Amino acid sequence: MSLVKTCPTPASAMHIAIVGTIFSFVWSSAFIAGKVGMTSTGPLTLLSLRFLLAGLLLAVLGRILAPIPAPRFNRTAILAALAAGLLTNAVYLGLTYTGMRTVPAGLTAILVSTSPLLASPFAALWLKEPFGWRGALGLVAGFAGVVWIMGGRAMSAPADITGVFLILIGTVALAASTLLNRHAVTHIDPRSIAMIQLPASGLVLLPLAWWREGLAIRPDMAFFGSLAYQATVVSIGTTLMLLWLVRHGGAARASGFHLLNPAFGTLLAATILGEAVPASDLLGVVPIVAGLALVLWPGRLQKTGS
Repeated sequence: MSLVKTCPTPASAMHIAIVGTIFSFVWSSAFIAGKVGMTSTGPLTLLSLRFLLAGLLLAVLGRILAPIPAPRFNRTAILAALAAGLLTNAVYLGLTYTGMRTVPAGLTAILVSTSPLLASPFAALWLKEPFGWRGALGLVAGFAGVVWIMGGRAMSAPADITGVFLILIGTVALAASTLLNRHAVTHIDPRSIAMIQLPASGLVLLPLAWWREGLAIRPDMAFFGSLAYQATVVSIGTTLMLLWLVRHGGAARASGFHLLNPAFGTLLAATILGEAVPASDLLGVVPIVAGLALVLWPGRLQKTGS
């Protein structure tokens, strides 16, 4: 099934689980690529160039493969898409990458995994998405795993409190953006949303990057490799996958896949960056995976008609 269908079609729990797991893995890998890229440039510079390059590549691919449909004029949906993109790319990633300069990449992935705790209740209240006892129990289990991991991390290697605070503020912005994307995808094709969000985010961050970092770059393999991977696989890939998940599974379920971030984030940080992984991280993954299984319970999928 294509990630860019204009009209929603029914999706099975297994299909959603596969796309969501890939989404979480790629999303978590961005923290590792970001750490590598920030050895050669500042976080805002890296993000600005990443989004501008991703928007350019998406436009080129659209001309080569298939035209990207122009968004139907729906002011509310277009504004929702724009706001969601700025919240995700400029606010969430801007704050997260800045905080990640003093916070391990693995712990960053764990902190971001708390996003479903905000997105799911608000999706039930504002978007009227069904959120039964299984979903609530799943989030509690997932949160318990996150708290367990964070507790172990706090005991083994305390992180910079300012960096943690910036990442948590960014996580709130990420939860809000997921709700806004839910409204946008009901009116606009996902590729059109990506074309709205990516260039706009790059342009917003560009003057901030010049002001705070002077757009300073050390042109080495770390910079170009990180930029290329983040612009293509991460920015284009996760944007389209997230929009597909929101459209077919709802904002709460799409956000729920961030519960997998601790598992993927710590694994990648350990294997690629050599960060230490406490044994408590491995134990904490168990309730996180169990909680996600409850969030994706097939009975809930049938009720939502996704």
